[in-house]
Amino acid sequence: MSKMKLFKQAEQMYLKGSTVSEISLELGIAKRTLFYWKKQYDWDKKRKESMYDKSKLKEDLKKFAQKLMEKIANNNKTNSQISQAEYYSLVNILNFLPELKENNTQTETPQIKTELSPDFIRQIEREILGIE
Repeated sequence: MSKMKLFKQAEQMYLKGSTVSEISLELGIAKRTLFYWKKQYDWDKKRKESMYDKSKLKEDLKKFAQKLMEKIANNNKTNSQISQAEYYSLVNILNFLPELKENNTQTETPQIKTELSPDFIRQIEREILGIE
């Protein structure tokens, strides 16, 4: 493999979170060379920027998902038609951000009524017992 291809591959691995030792073992490049490249081409700065971009993306996706949920809720209240694209977008965002999905799920189980309502009792009296 050419030196340039190794350099690019090593840089990508470092930006994705691999250590110099891991890169050295996997690609067969001397640690000294990797440390030189890391310093010379400012890999630490690039890694930090890359991590920031990912967190910013998640934050922006959360905001967008929240807006979509509000829009869908408003459309449901007004009985307006909701486009399939909006539902599809929301589902994809929620799949990408499982922590957002977990935060918005219902935490309490609905209470099951153990008593019969007066209307239900009257209905039983009418239909089954024949009492009016």
